[in-house]
Amino acid sequence: MNKDLPIIIKRVFTNPDPIIWKGIWLSTLDMLLENPRMLEVWLELLNVIKSNYSESLNMPLNQYIKWELKAFVAQIVNLRSKNKNMDDFTDLLQEYLVNKRMILKNELIHNVHRSINEN
Repeated sequence: MNKDLPIIIKRVFTNPDPIIWKGIWLSTLDMLLENPRMLEVWLELLNVIKSNYSESLNMPLNQYIKWELKAFVAQIVNLRSKNKNMDDFTDLLQEYLVNKRMILKNELIHNVHRSINEN
């Protein structure tokens, strides 16, 4: 895990449940947590998640962040398993994010794609 990651990211993904986080799930998560180019993505994603939070959701902010971060990683795993090229990956991830009322710059999404597709 990248030592520069925000503490909340470290807390959410330290000791992931082995029932869920195995195979492509765990390898994708590891790539996302280790690659230095993901730091900017995680920081921006946290900002967007926090700005979307509303107390009317009937859950604490930390729980909402945890929920949204895991959903984001699940979407990345889904797209990775479909072997999408950068353009398709970007379009599909943007579509997912828009549905969640989140916006990330395409360059950040390209960083995600590169992070999970580097050899």
